[in-house]
Amino acid sequence: MATLNTLRTRGGVIVSVVIGVALLAFLLGDFGNSGANMMNERKMRVGEIDGEKIGYTRFADQVDYLTNVMEFRMGGNSLTSEQQDQVRDMAWSSLIGEYALQPGMEEAGIAVSENEQTDMVTGAYISPIVRATFVNPNTGSFDAALLRNFVANLGQDYTGRSAQFWNYIKEQMVNERRISKYETLVAQGMYVTDLEVEQAVANASVSSSISYTMKGYDQIPDSLVSISESEVRKYYDEHKDIFRQTAARDVEYVVFDVLPSDEDYAEAQKTVDEMAAEFAASETPLQYAMLNSHDQPDKQYVGESRLPKALADFAFGSDAGGMYGPVREGDLYTMARVADVKMLPDSVGARHILIASGETERADSIVKALKGGASFSELALQYSMDQGANAKGGDLGIFSPSQMVPEFSEAVINTAKGEIFTVETQFGLHIGEVTYKSAPVKKVQMATITYRIEPSETTQQTIYANASKFIAEAAASYDAFNRAVDSSSLSKRVSRIRNTDRNLNGIDNSREIVRWAFNGKKGDVSSIIEVNGNYIVAAITGVTEDGIAPVQAVSNQIASTLRFEKKGEMIAKEMEGAASVAEMASKLATEVKEASDIEFNSFFVAGVGVEPKLIGAVTGAKENTVSKPVTGSAGVYLFDVTSRTNLETVTPESEKVRLEASAKAYISERLNQALVSASEITDNRVKFF
Repeated sequence: MATLNTLRTRGGVIVSVVIGVALLAFLLGDFGNSGANMMNERKMRVGEIDGEKIGYTRFADQVDYLTNVMEFRMGGNSLTSEQQDQVRDMAWSSLIGEYALQPGMEEAGIAVSENEQTDMVTGAYISPIVRATFVNPNTGSFDAALLRNFVANLGQDYTGRSAQFWNYIKEQMVNERRISKYETLVAQGMYVTDLEVEQAVANASVSSSISYTMKGYDQIPDSLVSISESEVRKYYDEHKDIFRQTAARDVEYVVFDVLPSDEDYAEAQKTVDEMAAEFAASETPLQYAMLNSHDQPDKQYVGESRLPKALADFAFGSDAGGMYGPVREGDLYTMARVADVKMLPDSVGARHILIASGETERADSIVKALKGGASFSELALQYSMDQGANAKGGDLGIFSPSQMVPEFSEAVINTAKGEIFTVETQFGLHIGEVTYKSAPVKKVQMATITYRIEPSETTQQTIYANASKFIAEAAASYDAFNRAVDSSSLSKRVSRIRNTDRNLNGIDNSREIVRWAFNGKKGDVSSIIEVNGNYIVAAITGVTEDGIAPVQAVSNQIASTLRFEKKGEMIAKEMEGAASVAEMASKLATEVKEASDIEFNSFFVAGVGVEPKLIGAVTGAKENTVSKPVTGSAGVYLFDVTSRTNLETVTPESEKVRLEASAKAYISERLNQALVSASEITDNRVKFF
């Protein structure tokens, strides 16, 4: 400030104005940047959990962590798109646990000590999660040695995935114990009274038979029952909790299927005919197939049972020297020749030690040790990354060569029983030993060509042009969308989607449409969205947000409920003062029916359906006495208990145990759900994934 005052003094009014403008620009710029940063931060927010803002990076880190864990568990295989979706759901659930569930448990004083964690791994009470993870395949039981070996060799895995996996196991172990403690704590507050036991014994010991008549709500016309707006509003205000809803979008859409044209089929036939002539004359059929087939041919030698019947009949029959096909099924042509024939084992056995690719010096050392008499099993336990096979000393068992990746299978086939081999595959470097070979049988190597009839570029352009013409007419509004549907004679499809949905009415890989719908508003019409090679145009017809549904959205539902209630009151009034069920049936022009085996714990009444109010009323009614009208789900009932049968009596002790077990099971089932429901959670993942 001293410098600023000096400048003002020396520079006069002009300098003061200049500095003032500069300061203002600085402040406005800073404010603008701050505002922009805040906007960007909100845009990159995946969600919010009890006040904790979950940014994209935080969520992505959790997804990466769990992806590594799952890939490690699967032996290093990459996840499919479906599995990746599951991992994202796991990541979100884990963050809910961290920010919504765990704090509540900590407030309740629930913790898992270091001593407990140690006991859950090496003590007398091994965690169920640990037991399920480290299982000896030979016995199907938990293997403590396998666990110890895994932990001892964590540092041997330079990728760090073993350590990540172990960290994940410990996290799950602690979470499971924490939840178990919480459930136990809540369960201690549950108790069963003597009166409840007494009533339960009585209810479980009696079966009733009734004579009844019923008048359904549908027998009274809706026109005779009026429901006012004030009645709807009153019901809504008194029952708001039952109108909770999750976010959803209603969409209508049209699909432009990109399919081959007649010209494409004709051109495909011409191409296949030319290819068949060249294939039949080729002296290297397998090479020709590899260069021309849409699907790369399987180069492995296979037995007769491994081939489709028609192809097996050709390959193992008298025509094996010729050519199979071309045969067309749907949009796929197939033709084949026998490339080679060998006598090979139908099944083989091997064990292996799997190490990281490139570790040739370690591989050489292991091979040298094995040839010097070292134990294969011990070396597998010490060095192999294949945790599943390690429990059996690296043994992969007996398998068909086709079950393994080609490089590994070829190495096993070309190595004598008892000999050591090394081979590199997509999983790493294998040091293997052949343990078994069955008697050789005839196997063939097939040169198979598949030719898929696909829409030509011209066809695709034509269909895209049709979609573009449609969108030009439809883009303005939902009304325009409907007019374009009618004028184009297209079939419109309808779907309700939630933000967690991955597919649209069975259309795979249509998550992009879900993302678009949740980032739009009612009446929006999409651009052309390509899904699985086809073109889709959609319109948002309804928007449902999380929370309590507005009264306008549920007014028809409420009116229907109130209408049933009023009809019930009308019917009940008709049934008043009945001397018998038969008399009332005659008055109402209804039938007298019988029902038996009605017990308090029953879910439904035979010939009637699910009517819990009727079951409750029958249980508490006197014998040979006309009941009061009972308002049920389908109508109003009037009944008379005609007889009761005493069932095998349960003891108060057993019934108390049952009730307590039922209460605890309910707690276990509902507790986690209740904790999540009590949390403030905003899920915006649909913006990104």
